[in-house]
Amino acid sequence: MVMSVQIMRNILSNWGFFAIGAAVQFLMTPFLVHRLGDTQYGIWILVMSFADFLGLFDLGVSGSVVKYVAELRAKNDGDGLNRVCSSAYYVFLAAGLLVFLTSIVLAFGFLHNFKISQEEISDARWVMLIIGLQIGSVLPFGFFTGYMRGIQRYDHVAGISLALLFIRSLLVVALILMGYRLVAIALAHLVSSIIGGIIRVIYVFRANPALRLRPSLITRNELAMVGRYSVLIFLYYLATRLIFSAGNLVIGYCLSAAAVTLWAIPHRLADELRAVTMCTGVLQPTVSNLNARGEDVKVRKVLVDGTKYSMMIVLPMAVAYLVVGNTLISLWMGPKYAGACYGILVILTCAATVNISQFTSTQILQGIARHGYTAYVTIFEAAANLALSIILVRKYGIIGVAVGTLVPMLCTNLVIIPWYACRATGLSMRRFFKQGVLVPCIPACFFGVLLYAASSMIAIDRWMEFVTVLTVCLACYVLAAWHLCLSRQERIKRWKDFAVVVRSASAVMRSLVLSIHSRADKSVS
Repeated sequence: MVMSVQIMRNILSNWGFFAIGAAVQFLMTPFLVHRLGDTQYGIWILVMSFADFLGLFDLGVSGSVVKYVAELRAKNDGDGLNRVCSSAYYVFLAAGLLVFLTSIVLAFGFLHNFKISQEEISDARWVMLIIGLQIGSVLPFGFFTGYMRGIQRYDHVAGISLALLFIRSLLVVALILMGYRLVAIALAHLVSSIIGGIIRVIYVFRANPALRLRPSLITRNELAMVGRYSVLIFLYYLATRLIFSAGNLVIGYCLSAAAVTLWAIPHRLADELRAVTMCTGVLQPTVSNLNARGEDVKVRKVLVDGTKYSMMIVLPMAVAYLVVGNTLISLWMGPKYAGACYGILVILTCAATVNISQFTSTQILQGIARHGYTAYVTIFEAAANLALSIILVRKYGIIGVAVGTLVPMLCTNLVIIPWYACRATGLSMRRFFKQGVLVPCIPACFFGVLLYAASSMIAIDRWMEFVTVLTVCLACYVLAAWHLCLSRQERIKRWKDFAVVVRSASAVMRSLVLSIHSRADKSVS
């Protein structure tokens, strides 16, 4: 079946990681802003925006690893798998060295051009160097993450990432409470990332002891095959990073580091919306597998269903931001930030929602190796975004940057990308928009009206009232979406898939507990 138990497990594990990760970030953001101050936190966000681009030095090879591991395993081609993996791994190694060298150039050649005071520039440079070392050392480990995704073990990737998130967060909190600042936060990121990389290496070689990563296995054909696929993936990811990180850079260059914080707060919330793409990100290896077997009908069904499920999840979050976002920011960060950030949140929420509506489409196009057009369209969108943001920021400030992000995104994600995805898969746009996009909007509108009415009748000035109102309204939305968006057959199938995943997860937890008790008994004896 198209939505296999493994896909369901991957989606649920990714969403488990997302939910917990979002909660951790939700708590960490006000802690860091209030402890560091607007200026230092703005510098941190600015440096991490550069880091987003440094991560692109994998040149899109991570996407090709996922694709070809899935395809070659489906064909039982062990020799071909070793050749492709060796080629990809050594590209990662070279990219890691290049990243660190680039971070040195950024630290001493570019950072001083931004609105950073002389008192802060030294720390900013050290942070850039440490984060550059982190990404440079982690890039080779990225191969092993791609391999795990290629064998569809997104659940284990999420589990490892979650453990590291807790370690990193605890380190950061402890260091900040001890009086350390930005450099210590960067070191915490470096240490936790290296630990995570080592764990992934051990996992992959245990999963496939026959895997060999040797320079002698690198061939021109494999490099060309990885390169042809990866270049377009790289261009797509480069443009995507520019779209979602350009705001920090434009504001830091044209306004101030403190202004970056006012952008980062609503941008953080909008990023939580975009994190819904994790649930469809697991589809790429599945689509590659289906495409290799010529099952085009199932590919079309994945496109419609993936879009529908993404919208079912993201729309209530987006509606909540629009209706009670002002209250959320006030409770979360303090009333000082609510007035300055709510308007930006509204615009970024609209932008993120239309972007998410086409994320399944881009995953499908990558899975069937028809992603070149999407890459070029996204490059055009990124260029338009940057140009509009630079023009509008001088007159309208941070709001101008938000509008510069929204306008190009509406054009590409509501017209161009869906048209090409439907054409490439042989799906009618009428069916795509009706079943994938419009149907989930019905319960979302009901949810919006209900939430607005509840927030108007009840004074929400504490977290207890906010969570209670939101929970009751969400429960009504889930009930409405379950019956309006899913057919009877889908409801039965999804419930069975969910039950199987829960049973398997329970079995894993029981075995883990028994193992811990067994080891404890042995140590006592």
